[in-house]
Amino acid sequence: MNHSVARFGAVLLSLLVFASCQVGKKPVRKNVTIDKYAIKERYGMNSVDTIPVTKELPGSGGVGSEQKKTLTAMLLNLADRQVPFVSFSGKAKMHHIAGNDKQEFVAHIRIKKDSIIWINVTALGGTIPVARVLITPDSISLINNLQKEVRQLQIADVNKLLPVSVDFATMQNLIMGNVLKQGGDPVDVGDFGGTWTMQVQDNQMVQQLSFNKADSSIRTLQMRTADDSTQGLMQYGGYEIIDNKLFSMQRVITINNGGDEHYIDMNFNKVDFDEPLDFPFNIPKSYDRK
Repeated sequence: MNHSVARFGAVLLSLLVFASCQVGKKPVRKNVTIDKYAIKERYGMNSVDTIPVTKELPGSGGVGSEQKKTLTAMLLNLADRQVPFVSFSGKAKMHHIAGNDKQEFVAHIRIKKDSIIWINVTALGGTIPVARVLITPDSISLINNLQKEVRQLQIADVNKLLPVSVDFATMQNLIMGNVLKQGGDPVDVGDFGGTWTMQVQDNQMVQQLSFNKADSSIRTLQMRTADDSTQGLMQYGGYEIIDNKLFSMQRVITINNGGDEHYIDMNFNKVDFDEPLDFPFNIPKSYDRK
């Protein structure tokens, strides 16, 4: 267990890489195909065929026909839609694979919208406290229970610890099952049987979204950074209506970050909305501050 914090850090890093890519270069406009990944049946989800990220089409921001323009307007509205909430709490089992390394954790997550993300991580069925994370729009604090140390960084300084930029909104969207990053220019849309697809891009990221026609929920979200250094696929399933909110209880994230591949699944077994919450973050006096 002496490497558990490092492995948890790899999970957190993977999520941050997928959710917070801030490259700041012009989009590379070429064919990019993200490989097909199958979601393991043990997690109660079906495999999903991914769709290639295509070249930009000429005219009207890449949308060529009146029918596509109508579909684009509708899908942009779906992409902007977010799970409405004031506060959120959830418990999720997380399974992480990186090469031959496999780890399982339980994450207790609490969010005060646009203000605080609190994550408490345990291992071995909750018997071993691993780490506690407190994220605000300006800072990240991490209590390492196993190494008895704490790190507190301003968002602007997080790149000293993680090789990615951190954005509170995209981390919140990742947990809530929203589109990671709103905005961007629509490049193409499509109608594929039971799903609609839309590709959007800006100078940092290309995202390809797939929506279920039956209930307009997000089915898959593919992304790549503008410099192609990071590609990822998030797959959503197990939707349930909780407090009149449609919420994905099962997620699978597959990431290739500069050749470093990660597989992460999140399976929520408890979710509550808009209840009073606290965010305990007491640092023991004996812990070293890094």
